[in-house]
Amino acid sequence: MLQLVNEWQLQGQLNQALLQHQRADFALWLAMLSPAVDEMAAFCLPTGEAEPGRPSLYQQLGVQPQRDYAMQQQDIGCLTAQHQALIQSGLTQCRLLQLLTPPPAVVRHDAKKLSAEVLDSLDFHTRRHLAKQKADVITPDPTALYDILQEMHA
Repeated sequence: MLQLVNEWQLQGQLNQALLQHQRADFALWLAMLSPAVDEMAAFCLPTGEAEPGRPSLYQQLGVQPQRDYAMQQQDIGCLTAQHQALIQSGLTQCRLLQLLTPPPAVVRHDAKKLSAEVLDSLDFHTRRHLAKQKADVITPDPTALYDILQEMHA
């Protein structure tokens, strides 16, 4: 089954249903379109990176970005320091270190591990993004608008 990503794949059937006041057909064709707004025709996200000269909001405010849930290499030293603080200074010092350098939430973290029930219930668009496949980019043809206008007036 091919997921409809943009209205060019409908070959004008969405427009025909709208012009002929066929509400049920229009609702059906509209529901068949993918919820991926960034893949719609004439909508392109900027591909360039942010300007390297401008500091980001994190840098301006001095805020650390949110850490990953998985355990990383530097977390072993952090956990050892928290353990030593608990033994030497007590619970308050350990709690302070936990708030300043939060421990990892999970030891083994696999972001792509989903149960079979969840994978079966995903739509085609989400499965494609999990597999990191890109949809075919269709460049809109401005001359096709002339043909559509001719069909409307005929």
